[in-house]
Amino acid sequence: MAMELVKTKSLNKAHRFVRTLTLLVAGLAAAVFISVPAVHASESRAYVVKWFHYANYSQDSDCPEGINPNAEGLFRRILEERGTPSAEIEKQMEDFPYSMYLAGLGSRGVIDGKPANPYLNPTSTKDPMLHLGQGKTGYGFNLDGKDTEEDFVDPDTGENGVDNQFFRVAGCTNQLRSAPGEVPTFPEIQWDMMRDHTPAWLIEFFDIDSLDNDDDVGVRVVRAKEPIRRNGMGLPQSDMTYTVDPDPRMAKNIARGKIENGVFVSEAPIDFFMVGEAFGQAEYAMREARYRFNLKDERHLTGIVGGYHNWRTIYVSWALGGLTYEVNASFDIPGLYYALRKTADAYPDPETGENTHISTAYWFDAVPAFIQHAAEQTAQAK
Repeated sequence: MAMELVKTKSLNKAHRFVRTLTLLVAGLAAAVFISVPAVHASESRAYVVKWFHYANYSQDSDCPEGINPNAEGLFRRILEERGTPSAEIEKQMEDFPYSMYLAGLGSRGVIDGKPANPYLNPTSTKDPMLHLGQGKTGYGFNLDGKDTEEDFVDPDTGENGVDNQFFRVAGCTNQLRSAPGEVPTFPEIQWDMMRDHTPAWLIEFFDIDSLDNDDDVGVRVVRAKEPIRRNGMGLPQSDMTYTVDPDPRMAKNIARGKIENGVFVSEAPIDFFMVGEAFGQAEYAMREARYRFNLKDERHLTGIVGGYHNWRTIYVSWALGGLTYEVNASFDIPGLYYALRKTADAYPDPETGENTHISTAYWFDAVPAFIQHAAEQTAQAK
């Protein structure tokens, strides 16, 4: 009897120990689960833009007529058009690219029989008939609700009727071509050179309940007051803090939309405006713009903004570079003017009927950051 009582007490102690251990393990598991980062109601996420460039999907089959001539080919063509003797052409080509600067290409236009600046007066030269991209796959959005022969199919969404005529203009120029997700050579150089002294671009998502699926989320694209901070590899450092520039011109860059399977897509189109840099493009101003962002990787944000951009603004950004851009980017600048004018697809001028805007899409690549709005900074100062 005494032995059985001892056994019963021992079993009770064992049961209590097991029960206590089970509760302890469950509590630890709950604590671990709670400590995993999660999105809470009305949370916001911020990013600093790492790259911003043309949204390209270049493929070998895009240019059946061939790639547009590089700077050397451009120089040779101009010399031939001038009637330069073959022997003189070969002599000039031996000193390329230096001879290109000395050949007076900056005044090769003709107005009333007199030399003219071809960059400020592109129609003073004849149309070189640049080869345009002929592919059917391209990033962007169906801006006009139509599906025509000129449109693309987006490789990520499968959407038909995608409008991105600028991709056709730049599609057969080597320095502006790039594989999906890669940065075109010349735009990469431009962006990298200017970001040490140009205010950083910021992307902020707000009213997030879930990064997987959420019916109502907001996003804004703004500019910071300070440039990006680089890491040891020369790339933007993650998790740095930036103060938002309250410039009212960027106040319309806010859109609302949905997150479906980790991808945010804006709903109503907006007027998008961002201050750029004179070395690249002074401003980006798109009508009927849309956003799409991939939020699946919390440490790396990619996305697209697409809309109708005034094509003359795009042209001016190249014309200001003049001969230097023709040598380094291998791009016939007056030829760009003609190509933009021919492919522009929206907002016709009421007097001439000529389209004033061209559909385009730009690619965002960004890393996590913290942002502080000007009002918040003022409040903390008090």
